[in-house]
Amino acid sequence: MALDAFVRCACIKKGKAKPHPFPDRLTFHESGEPILSGDPSEDEWEAHDQWLGECCEHEGCLVSVFLGNITRVKNLRSFLRALQGKPGPRFPILLEDVLYDGTHTGDWIPAKESPRLLKEVETVLHSRDILAESEKEFFDNMKKLCEASIQTGNSIMF
Repeated sequence: MALDAFVRCACIKKGKAKPHPFPDRLTFHESGEPILSGDPSEDEWEAHDQWLGECCEHEGCLVSVFLGNITRVKNLRSFLRALQGKPGPRFPILLEDVLYDGTHTGDWIPAKESPRLLKEVETVLHSRDILAESEKEFFDNMKKLCEASIQTGNSIMF
């Protein structure tokens, strides 16, 4: 079990993607995820998913990263709790929305929250010299996700 995250590119919203197989049914979930309206069949979902992976030069995603397994997430959560000290919380988005579970999927962080999350990540990265390699990898990946979310206006998806 692992925690992965991605940020979609803006090609679909900007009309730069290849034509959708069901353009009249293409809509966006509140997370910003492209979905089909109505009651799509399994075949329609399959065609939609295939289109998502081929819709543009980015294959629908600007950034897609591995964040860690259950153990890394647990260790990062403990590290951040110790780093924030009292009165805390200095890392509310990281602790409550990212590192609360090592395998959550289907969650997202809205693009409007990405600048605040980026500040939390950069606070940790200012202490780069005390980070283990796996911690550096996690926070560098989180920074990439935040920057992509801010650039595209799309949510960070888990």
